[in-house]
Amino acid sequence: MMRELVSELNTRGADFVKTVDISMLSVKENRGYNAAILLGIVLSPDYIFRLSKENRIDHSEFGEKEHQADEIAEWAADYIIKKGYKAFAQSERNLLNGFYDETKKRTPLPHKKIAILTGLGWIGKSNLLVTEEYGSALCMCSVLTNLPLPIETQSIIMPRCGTCTVCKDICPMGAIHGATWKLGMDRDIIVDVYHCEGCLKCLANCIWSQKYMEHNIDKYS
Repeated sequence: MMRELVSELNTRGADFVKTVDISMLSVKENRGYNAAILLGIVLSPDYIFRLSKENRIDHSEFGEKEHQADEIAEWAADYIIKKGYKAFAQSERNLLNGFYDETKKRTPLPHKKIAILTGLGWIGKSNLLVTEEYGSALCMCSVLTNLPLPIETQSIIMPRCGTCTVCKDICPMGAIHGATWKLGMDRDIIVDVYHCEGCLKCLANCIWSQKYMEHNIDKYS
């Protein structure tokens, strides 16, 4: 069943699909589910080029792929439920229905925490997920479920940002503090989400996003 599900998720546009055990998390976080499916869609190198090299503020592709990831997750949850299991898609629409704290701008279980548990990447100084392959050039959504999943135990990757402070230096609002993430660190030590304008400069200019762009831009030119 999982092979069929992953194949359909890929057909619908998911560039990667990860599974992880979340039974060790609090009930507030996992809502009583023991597993999660993380799916992601990669932003194009051309889009990262425009955002960084041409210094544009352009949410077009990011918004489209965020919405697409949400739709794929909602489809996956429906598929799992029809198979007789339970599932909850952590799409924006579903989270706004009582699962998002507007005052603190928090959800109980962010997609990036699930991503960290899968070993996909680490939390950068921007508080975004950073991966070796794509940098932060990706959009994600997740599904919580009791579906028996093939799960591999992965180690948590600690930050590989080193002394780089590009995201902090380029933030027009000064919302990024430049702190290096550690297990258990509060988000507010890393970034001031209340003053972030979502310009995507930190995402596009991250040195890992730039490496992804430079290594793949020719495929899209």
